[in-house]
Amino acid sequence: KEKLSMVERAENVLFSLGFRQVRVRVHGTIARIEVERTAFDRIADPEISDEIHRRLYALGFSYVTMDLAGYRTGSMNRSVSF
Repeated sequence: KEKLSMVERAENVLFSLGFRQVRVRVHGTIARIEVERTAFDRIADPEISDEIHRRLYALGFSYVTMDLAGYRTGSMNRSVSF
């Protein structure tokens, strides 16, 4: 329940900054952000990325990362093989 609340609040941070298609995935204390590939330039802007980091850190995340594959549904259902 607590993690779902953190995800909702983290996604609301991104929505408040003008991102439309977002997903925040939780991996322990890591927030993995997925946005549309067309939003990569904007999220990489130092002012925006600093704001996201500051606000998600305040929510309790130790690390904030961006998924370079971009937004996609079902990404948590993929199995990884090496």
